[in-house]
Order: sequence, then structure tokens, then C-alpha cells
Amino acid sequence: MFCPVCEAEYESGITRCPDDDTELVNRLTPENTTHDSSEARFVMLHKLGSPAEAEMVNDILGNNGIRSMVKAGGADALSPLLSATAEGAVILVDERDFDRAQELYSAFFGNDTTPLTGGEPEDAE
Repeated sequence: MFCPVCEAEYESGITRCPDDDTELVNRLTPENTTHDSSEARFVMLHKLGSPAEAEMVNDILGNNGIRSMVKAGGADALSPLLSATAEGAVILVDERDFDRAQELYSAFFGNDTTPLTGGEPEDAE
């Protein structure tokens, strides 16, 4: 038996995925899976104040079994879009882990986007 969402395999007799409460299927097909398992789709969890903060969050997520990565802008030709629009870094998570990642981030940091310094950056007056 397989979960069509996380694509985990379970022993016969189990009918629902304990991770996402989805009914299991006998086999995975393109028609019953949410997307191609060989190609994870990453979505933005948070934009953080610095790459160091994003790496810290990435480590916490990874240590809790959440697939994540950091995308940081820089003043280079390889990342013109991100570097031209914002400082800091973005933490991306596999869409299948998004809800768990949000819960974990909130448990650690609330709505804080600057977890190393604690608090929102103040705007200059």
C-alpha cells in the first residue's frame, strides 16, 4: 500500500497514511499521485534577514525531517533577480512539508523574520 501524497510504502492492513491522513492506494500511478516524486517542488516558507539566519532555520528544519534549502541573493550575475529585489535570503521547503515547516518555524520563532537578532528590523525615520 502506498500514500499518493508522500509516496511512502506501508504494510498491508494499514489503510491511511499516518503522516498526512490520506487513504492509501495499491500502487502509485500518475493519476493518483499529487506530483512526480522524482522532482520535488519547493515553495517559499519565509524571507529572512540574512543568509546566516536562513542557514540556521534550514538546519532546524532538516534536523526535523523537513526537506528544505536556502536561496540567498548576492551581487553577482548568477542571481540577478533575488539580489536586485531584496537583501537577505529565502528558505524554501518541499511543498509536501510546508504545513509542518510552518508549524515548526512558528514554534521556534513566531513571526520573527530575524531569528538571530530577535525582532523585526526597524525602519529608519
